[in-house]
Amino acid sequence: MAKILIVDDDKNTASRMALELQKVGHECATRNDGSGVVDIARKSDLDLLILDVMLPGTSGFEVCRQIRSDEKLFTLPVVFVSSMKDEAEIQHGLAQGADGFITKPIELISFLQRIDRLLKMNVDVDHIDSITGTLDADGTRKMIQQHISRDEAFGLAYVELLNLMTFQERAGVSGREKALRHLARALDHYAELMGLENCMYGHMGGGHFIALVPAEQTAHYCENLLKSWHKHMKSFYDNESIPINYSDAQERNELLDLSICVTHRDANDHATAQQLLETLSRMHKIETANGVAGVHLDRRS
Repeated sequence: MAKILIVDDDKNTASRMALELQKVGHECATRNDGSGVVDIARKSDLDLLILDVMLPGTSGFEVCRQIRSDEKLFTLPVVFVSSMKDEAEIQHGLAQGADGFITKPIELISFLQRIDRLLKMNVDVDHIDSITGTLDADGTRKMIQQHISRDEAFGLAYVELLNLMTFQERAGVSGREKALRHLARALDHYAELMGLENCMYGHMGGGHFIALVPAEQTAHYCENLLKSWHKHMKSFYDNESIPINYSDAQERNELLDLSICVTHRDANDHATAQQLLETLSRMHKIETANGVAGVHLDRRS
């Protein structure tokens, strides 16, 4: 059973959605305007927020932005319902950080199926990666959206641990996980050494990480990370639990090196979280094709 708040100024529509969700076992409350929704969400331990876009007082878009910028609520699933069917409006809604957009009139079977899928993906999920202890991929996207919703300037670094699959073939799954945890600790450690605040990290799967860093320090942070990684890599291989010799891996050109692609977001920038990640993905593909480790900056940002 999930705890759901439905916010829609059409009382009949809100009541209809609530009734159908209650029939399948969910606990539902309704509200007819956007004011106070964030405070309610903070106090109610919600599993899902369903928002009409056009609300009296505070619009659904603004409520979603407030949810995504909140330290406690930023991972709360949010679904828009709206009579607006224009693709540009739908994309604008998703850009506010919503997890879905359902157009009215609501088709009940489809509506219940979509809500069920969303709840299965999010209820009792803490968005923490089990291997690294950092945010997982979905939590990372919501973390980026949190800072966008606050209209903050920041740097975003796509950090790939190169040669990870080759390393796993020789060191096994346990060795691979040690390498991933080593990089996760390094991402945090070098930010701490530099005295940086508001740094956040996420594991996107495989050897791929995202680091969100204060904008003016991003390049310096990434350069320090790479330099320190190279400096301490030999001690990682010398660990008795790693069955690979450092010199051997170096000779084979199989060392766990780093490729770091960096882009930035300025205040008042309209780029979405997905667009920023797509920029990093394009940069990563280029650098992977070139086979180049190191720090690669997005010169357009």
